[in-house]
Amino acid sequence: MALVGLAMVLGGGGTVNPQTEMVLQVLTALILIPLVTSSSWQRGLGPVQVPAMLLAGLVLVVPILQLVPLPPSTWQALPGRAIETQSLALIQADKSWMPLTMSPARTFASLLATICPVLLMLQVSRLSLRGRNWLCSVIVGVAVLSLAVGVLQLSRTAGLEWSLYNQFSEGFLVGFQANRNAQADILLAAMLATGVLATARLGDGRNHGLTWTVLVLVIIGLLVGQFMTGSRTGITLSTIALAFILLMLWPMLRKRSTMLYGLAGSLGVLVVSGGLLMQLQSVQKVVARFSLVREARWDLWADTWYAIGQVWPFGSGIGTIVPMLEAAERLEVVDTTRPVRAHNDWLEWVLEAGLPGMIVLGAILLIIGYLIVRAIMSARKSDASASRRAQVLFAIGFLLIEALHAVVDYPMRSMSLAALTAVAVALLLEPAASQRSRQ
Repeated sequence: MALVGLAMVLGGGGTVNPQTEMVLQVLTALILIPLVTSSSWQRGLGPVQVPAMLLAGLVLVVPILQLVPLPPSTWQALPGRAIETQSLALIQADKSWMPLTMSPARTFASLLATICPVLLMLQVSRLSLRGRNWLCSVIVGVAVLSLAVGVLQLSRTAGLEWSLYNQFSEGFLVGFQANRNAQADILLAAMLATGVLATARLGDGRNHGLTWTVLVLVIIGLLVGQFMTGSRTGITLSTIALAFILLMLWPMLRKRSTMLYGLAGSLGVLVVSGGLLMQLQSVQKVVARFSLVREARWDLWADTWYAIGQVWPFGSGIGTIVPMLEAAERLEVVDTTRPVRAHNDWLEWVLEAGLPGMIVLGAILLIIGYLIVRAIMSARKSDASASRRAQVLFAIGFLLIEALHAVVDYPMRSMSLAALTAVAVALLLEPAASQRSRQ
């Protein structure tokens, strides 16, 4: 719970704000020391499951191999290394052993950042069903707290911007993130986690009026916050989150027709309220972002694709997107801004990891696909609890949202979102058997 909460608060700075990520890495190590070394802290936890260990190895293998020193004859023969070879020759250092990555420091920093969510995935895979529900409560709690921070950001209370970072999406609700798109995904995760908690509460078959009321209010609050992030993709992906929440709750609805009427009424209220809110300048600014204008992402994709051709098939090294884009940027698109991401995680991975990375990514996706199928079959058994079914839907829904958002952004470059993704993958695995029977 502490690891998830800290990751959501301190892991949203990204490349341009590494200070909080360094603090998060140190705190992660300190928290894991008693969890790994003390038997009393491990009471109630199951063993680390084999699929989790396999995924952990696959995630870490690419940056580790890219840091292995290679003899001069090998690394100088790699594509895109001619200028580096000539530069080192000027100081008589061209005979040095060098790794595959073009920037060892950046790749090593990326490796350290990746270890945190990997360790979190391994530990969450050991939790019981009840322990995983507690993690969902942390996700909702931190997300709601980020909404409160966002209110301070938008109101500029006391003349302050209320952000942990010196570079962030000013004028939008970003909470503990430096990027409004990352905050949008945080709120989407919280919406799905709210569905899990509501399902656990409603699973006893009783009529919990207060639970339904709280559920609706929390979802509406998260939706409003989602809109104020100004993230177009995040707002669009909210429909997927709502669909998965409906799937969680559908088996427990006694009067489904009444529920559908209630949803229609709520939608009508949202439409009317939206029409009134359109008069606010802050709302108009968000709506204006949906205009059909040329996207800077298109130029970034073109430059990234060109850079891929320069280093194919071995890649440039994990974390090297900035120098690669700066070298590949066309003169006609150069301006005062600095390209820091490809705004397409899939494309950026191809650039940095090359063909070996694509093979590893394919293996990871196959394993996750297998886990999804197995989790669905397990959740559909007659003796499966409502909580287990909801957790599986949370995992599938959030992984789908991240995969789609990665087409136009870079959610996996945020330690906060990488940690939540690790939690989602771990939720696909069977809960610890020692406590599962009590649920």
